[in-house]
Amino acid sequence: MAVPKLNKGDRVAFVDEVGGGVVLDVPAPGRVKIRTDDGFVLVRSAKEVVPYDPKVVEQAYRISDHQAGMVAANDVMEEKHQRRKGDNRPGKTPRKPEDNSVAEVDLHLHELVEDETRLSDGEKLKYQLAYFERALEGAIRDGKRKLIVIHGVGEGVLREEVRRMLQYYDGVRFHDANMARYGSGATEVEILRH
Repeated sequence: MAVPKLNKGDRVAFVDEVGGGVVLDVPAPGRVKIRTDDGFVLVRSAKEVVPYDPKVVEQAYRISDHQAGMVAANDVMEEKHQRRKGDNRPGKTPRKPEDNSVAEVDLHLHELVEDETRLSDGEKLKYQLAYFERALEGAIRDGKRKLIVIHGVGEGVLREEVRRMLQYYDGVRFHDANMARYGSGATEVEILRH
């Protein structure tokens, strides 16, 4: 891979991480000093960054018509499920009422899309994170007090990215979810009221 020619003031994105920043200096050949969007100053190898291209970023966050259809179908199924919850048929043991102040979101890709084989690893992660962010915003908007994020165990990349995103939200605390119920593959987000 050719190392891009970077100059002071160039906007860059990280190759293997979410985010980017602005080049402050080129202290040595093949090294760049960057102020990240978070305000940190880092010195990185020039191979670890690429020039920022807004068209590529827009393309990465775009969802296909198929994916949008899957989200819409999921919403329809959820509405049907909500209507059936109040259906107490004779002979059936009534269900224990659900805690309506707690929301759950399962970020396993097979729960979100019908065919994940067409997505690259980066697209999969971006889709999962965008879905998580929509779920969190919805839980906050709907006045939920908790959101259980089921991210699975795996290599821990999704878990760390979810927790990294949560650090930028005021009014939330997070920790491992109930191990007895979710194992080690979930994070509980407490939504604090001001």
